[in-house]
Amino acid sequence: MIIIERQELIDTFLHLAKINSPSLNERAIADEVKTQFVQFGFTVIEDDTAKKINGTAGNLICLPPSFDGSKPSMALCAHLDTVQPTKKLITVVTEEKISSNGTTILGGDDRLGLTVLTYLSKKLAGVSSPLKNFICVFTVGEELGMYGANHVNLTPYNVSEAYIFDCSKRPGIYIKDGAGCLIFTSTFKGKSAHAGVAPEEGINAISLAAKGISNVKFGRIDPETTSNVGKISGGGATNVVPDEVIIDGEVRSFTLEKINAQFQLVKKGFEQSTNDGGSVCFKSEIDFHPYVHAETSSIVQNIEKALRSVGLTPKGIRYTGGSDANSYNGKGIPAINIGTGAQKPHSFEEFILIEDLLKSTEIAIALIQQH
Repeated sequence: MIIIERQELIDTFLHLAKINSPSLNERAIADEVKTQFVQFGFTVIEDDTAKKINGTAGNLICLPPSFDGSKPSMALCAHLDTVQPTKKLITVVTEEKISSNGTTILGGDDRLGLTVLTYLSKKLAGVSSPLKNFICVFTVGEELGMYGANHVNLTPYNVSEAYIFDCSKRPGIYIKDGAGCLIFTSTFKGKSAHAGVAPEEGINAISLAAKGISNVKFGRIDPETTSNVGKISGGGATNVVPDEVIIDGEVRSFTLEKINAQFQLVKKGFEQSTNDGGSVCFKSEIDFHPYVHAETSSIVQNIEKALRSVGLTPKGIRYTGGSDANSYNGKGIPAINIGTGAQKPHSFEEFILIEDLLKSTEIAIALIQQH
């Protein structure tokens, strides 16, 4: 049986939170995690993702002494990077919560998840009760778009399901269904001309882009689908009819079919703006994959059983933000994102309730225990 010592868990969080490791500069936290997990008796493997994403560290795959590669395993996951630096972090600890002093982020996203799995792994040394076959996976570059999860290869470890400790919702809530996202770039081509001398000889690419945008509905498309134009660039001097404008946007929904259907509407509307001249071309890619888990699926049953075992009422939600869970599901590994309570992430008002830190650790313990 694993006994959680409140102050020891808090101290673990405070120690990890102060290690400055923003996205693509995770070397310091990766080295600390490697050192600790080796001390816990784990085999730690760092992959070659660093060179693929121009970062300082790769993903870490941590195998406990009990790991059996011939059997299916579960992956317990968190990410190593923070969205902003924590070099000057000054933590404020009360009886109820942990926050920064308001001059930096706290880094609870995802130092909370990292703390949970680090502390859990530390406590395994004296456990004699049987455990499920599991590994810990720590990814890099998550805040930039799941860079690490997109490159990590879990096939050698026979991973059949993954649990990501990286949702700002409070424990008990988990992301059962995650939206996917397609990002696109549209380049409108017009024809340059002197705007004061011969404007009629030009084709204004800004006008083409404006017409294209007006032809398409953006924002909330339906309860499951959103679409957005987020960036426009182009044009030059005021006396030149602009010949090129570039638009960057996205489409999100819970199935690839709906994502692609909405993207086709965007393409159609943009192309209609060039009926009288000019042209538009598109580049697009899936930024992260959607996933929807059935209520009867093994992973839903497992997480709900674990949540109930620690006194929580499970609540599976649909969520339109991305996480490593999207990447793993896209690779064919059923994955969900678990609420840990890193609240107001990415802001200087970020905080975690100590009771949520404790409860998240209980969830991790429940997931790996044999019942």
